[in-house]
Order: sequence, then C-alpha cells, then structure tokens
Amino acid sequence: MQGTIEVTLDYPDAGAAAAFWAAALGYERRYARPPYEVIGPPAGEDGPTLVLQQVPAPATASRVHLDLRVPDPEATVARLCRLGAAVREVVAEAGRAWTVMVDPWGTVLCVCPAR
Repeated sequence: MQGTIEVTLDYPDAGAAAAFWAAALGYERRYARPPYEVIGPPAGEDGPTLVLQQVPAPATASRVHLDLRVPDPEATVARLCRLGAAVREVVAEAGRAWTVMVDPWGTVLCVCPAR
C-alpha cells in the first residue's frame, strides 16, 4: 500500500486527550479542526501521527481505528471490499471526503485521500 497510516483515538474531550498525549509522547500539535485534534512528532523525527477525535461519551465501539491515507482512495476502497471489508458511509467535512469502512470482523477503518 502506498500512503501513510494515522492512528485515530476517540475521546469525549479531544482537546484534553491531545494535550495529554502530546506531553506524554513529546509530540507537537499539528492542527485542530473540530472534532479533531492532530498531534505528531517534532519536525525531523519519526513516529505515527495521532488524530484525537471527539465523540459522544461513552463510546460504544472501539476507541481506536486506522486511517489509510492513500493517493487513490477509490481503488483502495475497491481492493478492501474484494478482501471482505464493507463500506459503512462516506463522510464529507472541511472540503474533504473519506470512506468509513468495516473490516470482515466489524472493526472500523477509514480510507482518506493523501494530503
């Protein structure tokens, strides 16, 4: 797969969670665009990007899912469907659209356009 992986964590207070994880990991705030707070390693350092997503409390599903940021989202969605995943919905926010899917066991993942 070409692209990057972001780890998305669901919290009832994304801002507080982002502050905690940034301090815990030595990360920096990349940007905030409600309902998301994004943090990552300092420039020049390696490490995954964390997306803290504000969700209603209590969360009823897993609090973690993968975002697959790929150059060809449509092809990736089609390939994942052939592997047994299913499309749950297409979400459009802030001028972007991505596909929310579930793997064959019901675990959520998102296919997003590469930046």
